Amino acid sequence: MNTDLPPDPKDRILFVKTQAQEAEKKAARLIPEAARTDVKQIDEGTLLSCSGGRQWSGNTKVLLSDPSAGASVLNDLGREASEHGFTVSRNTTADGAPRLRLVDEHGTTLLAAVWVDGKSIDFDSFSECFSLPDDFVPHGSY
Repeated sequence: MNTDLPPDPKDRILFVKTQAQEAEKKAARLIPEAARTDVKQIDEGTLLSCSGGRQWSGNTKVLLSDPSAGASVLNDLGREASEHGFTVSRNTTADGAPRLRLVDEHGTTLLAAVWVDGKSIDFDSFSECFSLPDDFVPHGSY
């Protein structure tokens, strides 16, 4: 758990949110422009419970120009991400589809998988676990 975060709980949440969204953008840019038609990052995410604290979670979708190339784009992304500062591991989703787990230098985790019949690569992000004061009540989204 990161203890070098801003002391104010709201600032702390916004700090880890910014780190996670930057990781999403960095990973999305690793998909060649010719392979993507659009990048859609959600503005707000949610706080999830994690061991001893919370983590911010968000999402970015990269729409692909060729839906039949999703698996190939995901495979190439794994190679590129490892060359650009991410620790990369491969696993599968619950339905057996290939998925990448990318972790950046801040401990932000991205789960990347082909989504919607190959039309996009979906990045679900999860910040590093961080603590909040016991008396702080977060709202629904940030």
